Formats: sequence, C-alpha cells, structure tokens
Amino acid sequence: MPLEAAIWISGLLVLALFAPSLQGHATFCVPTLLGFDGCIGCGLGASIGQLFRGHLAASVDAHPLGVPATVLLIGRVVHLLRTPFRLSQLPS
Repeated sequence: MPLEAAIWISGLLVLALFAPSLQGHATFCVPTLLGFDGCIGCGLGASIGQLFRGHLAASVDAHPLGVPATVLLIGRVVHLLRTPFRLSQLPS
C-alpha cells in the first residue's frame, strides 16, 4: 500500500471515529492557537465525522466543503490503490 494512501485512510478513520466528539479539545489550527476565532478550515474535521455518521445536514452545517473534501479524499485513495507501483516512481 502506498504511504500516501495509508496516511489518507488513517486520517479519514480518525475523523470518522472521533471528530464530532473532539470539538473544544486540542487543535492543530494555527490561527486558533494564535487566538483568532478560527480559519476557513475550522469545522472541516467535524463535518467529515458527521458525514461518516450519516448526518448530512449536520455535516453541511459544520463546514460546507466537508462532503466534497471527503469525496475527493476517497477518490484519491481509490486512485492510489488501483495504480500499480513502479520502482521508476520512486524519488531520486
């Protein structure tokens, strides 16, 4: 399995299992850590978590780009897993 696919799968699994319950806890959001009210990405993780729970309205309320982001990430993982690995793809 390509490393990139493993990273995206892990991230989606964490969001699917924990995202809505993590609101108000530790964050990696730099603007929030600097004391701002948030950034354009705030709520994206909660949105993806709500989507995996089947709560489409709550997902869109948390962040309007949660559904498209999830579709893009799943599409990327599928592409990575279906593309045969070649040694020529390794960085020099």
